[in-house]
Amino acid sequence: MKRQYTFLLFILFSFLPLPFILGVFGGDIEYSSSLWDPISFIIVYISAILLFVMAFIGTKKSSKSFFIYKLIWLQEMFIISGLWGTIIGFVLTLTSMGFPPPPGTDPTMALISDLAIAMITMVYGFMGALTVYLIQKYYEMKHDKTDNINVEKPKEGFLISSLICFLLIGGFTGGAIYIGSVNMGGVKVLFSSDSIIYYVTILIIFILFYRGNSFINLIKNLFWYIPDTEKNIIYNIKYIRDMKKIIAMIICISLLCAPIVMLASFILEADDPTVGLKNGALQFMWILDFIILLTIIEGREVTKLYFQTGKISAGDRFYSIKYILAPSFLLFFTFTFGILISFIL
Repeated sequence: MKRQYTFLLFILFSFLPLPFILGVFGGDIEYSSSLWDPISFIIVYISAILLFVMAFIGTKKSSKSFFIYKLIWLQEMFIISGLWGTIIGFVLTLTSMGFPPPPGTDPTMALISDLAIAMITMVYGFMGALTVYLIQKYYEMKHDKTDNINVEKPKEGFLISSLICFLLIGGFTGGAIYIGSVNMGGVKVLFSSDSIIYYVTILIIFILFYRGNSFINLIKNLFWYIPDTEKNIIYNIKYIRDMKKIIAMIICISLLCAPIVMLASFILEADDPTVGLKNGALQFMWILDFIILLTIIEGREVTKLYFQTGKISAGDRFYSIKYILAPSFLLFFTFTFGILISFIL
């Protein structure tokens, strides 16, 4: 489906929520300017759009129904990218508490400033999702006869453009995170040898539950277009969506332990009482990495199903709200709880 004005609609609809957002600041330009943060913009907007291009390479011409599915997919990716950036911001904020602020800087104000920037990524994520949602509704309410368009399948084999998008995402987000963490020890605060344990554990879960034709071909969907049977495609889609729910539930259990560790740290007078919260946030970040990759593969599998049968498997469009936003609020609650307890003690 050819959408010549979609980009212009994206720009237009991006400005429509601004009066409501700026209204919270009461028209104060000085305060409202704090909403702009280039690092957050790169992590959320640039990453989400590049991930969208990576997932739907070669599907420029498609029916209206498939185009609507791609818009719903992009909405979910905006929310996930926004929360991913927020989690990174929380980790860097907690890490900065262990570093002395620059001379002449109020440590409390520095903490509040870091926390505000972490929250901006969430605002960007939901603004992007709302913008795409408005575009979706615009096209749904528009009467046209484009469902019978002749679609063009991607070429079978390795997709070099997909790899280029992946490298661009890594370069942009890595550079943005490096700039944001340069005063807190660099990006090494986000990685540790413990992360290998989580990666291996998640991969074991993926392999044990998979009953399709080829787990390797499923992973290769990231950079290859490989035709498959309708039965296996439908199974792969269901498998991916179930795995996304399973690992989201695992992180919920992990985050429930964070306040227990925090209380124990206060009682035992540990040097870093936020260690449980920081480690929980890091685990959440790694889980979101897997969810992003699974969402890309899911988009590829739905694309294959559409090309072979003309069917659209939309799935649960509120997945990110139910399974990602919920543990995010759990993390925010624990963080607020920890701040209150620290002041009391």
